[in-house]
Amino acid sequence: MALLLSELQTALNDVVVACLETADGHEAAADILDADPLALTLRDRARARRQAADELGEVIRELGELPPAPDADLETVRELATRVKAALSPDERATLMQERAEAEAHLEASIAHALARTDLPETARALLQRLSASSQEARDRLAAAASR
Repeated sequence: MALLLSELQTALNDVVVACLETADGHEAAADILDADPLALTLRDRARARRQAADELGEVIRELGELPPAPDADLETVRELATRVKAALSPDERATLMQERAEAEAHLEASIAHALARTDLPETARALLQRLSASSQEARDRLAAAASR
């Protein structure tokens, strides 16, 4: 028997999944870029997104639920699509950076949806506000790197 999640839990779960998917994508792009200095930046961003997912997972546990995990099969397909798109692009680096900026924008949208909740615990609100600022900064930097 499946338990229904509250709208708050669903909103927080969406942010956790977006964090983990973004982290996976950043790591995949870093693997493709390998020796490029941006690979290290992407790995740092991936660690930060995983840490945020862990912290938000604690909030979800306090609400009486278990945090979600991203769909492994979907992640594999996305990573393969990233590799193919980058390989076919005339500017692999720019394509990867644009894709990573779009992932951060998706994360920001998930965060904004959760922040709109009036029943959001203050600890979660503070965490989401920090994550939002970090994601906006990452998106701006990745978009700038894509245009170079």
